[in-house]
Amino acid sequence: MVHFAMNSAKIVLIGDEPNILRTLRRNLISRGYEVSIAFDDQEAIEIATQQNPDLFVLNLDFTTIKVDGLEICARLRKISQCPIIVLSTIGSEQIKIQALDLGADDYLVMPFDMEEFLARTRSALRRWTAYKSGIARPNHLILVGDLLINTQARQVSVRGEVVKLTRTEYDILQYLAERAGKVVTHQELLRAVWGPEYGEEREYLRVFISQLRRKIEDNPLSPKYILTEPGVGYRFASSYPT
Repeated sequence: MVHFAMNSAKIVLIGDEPNILRTLRRNLISRGYEVSIAFDDQEAIEIATQQNPDLFVLNLDFTTIKVDGLEICARLRKISQCPIIVLSTIGSEQIKIQALDLGADDYLVMPFDMEEFLARTRSALRRWTAYKSGIARPNHLILVGDLLINTQARQVSVRGEVVKLTRTEYDILQYLAERAGKVVTHQELLRAVWGPEYGEEREYLRVFISQLRRKIEDNPLSPKYILTEPGVGYRFASSYPT
């Protein structure tokens, strides 16, 4: 494990491609970030549990050791809510969906423009900072049907039972619920939750909306809370049909 101490956001690079890791590390350090490198799954978990990172950057394409990058992603999400940016040479939608479903927040296909990577890094860290700050809102209770959202505590319950959501799932739900009855376009929702650099990554929304529906809807295949506006976006119900 290689570690570089600086007083800034802590970023962990995970992978077994030294050239890629060196390039990313150099660019991140030059922007003032504190960078650690994990060369396998064990080092990644060790850093995650001991150092409380602000961002993981995971290269799925392990070539020199037998490690499943998607499994690392899933394990990291179980022990940390901080953002995970996944890198891979594979650009298929199926792999993207798998990674997002297992806890990734973003997916970049290699090779990529370094400025784009740095922009997505800044976006991920902005979201994480906002999450950790826990800014309270005056009208912090949203109740529709059996669903209660406490925006101050960032807590969701259905019929009195607390529902465990990931940070991104919660952000999507709150954004939609605060605009109940209004259609929110794909682009608006992506930019509101992920940042202004986003807008075309509709597969991200399909994954997270599906996850949300499984957790809060009585019948995810016939949702009553999060409604799809085909070809446009989503709408949160202003009332719950009986």
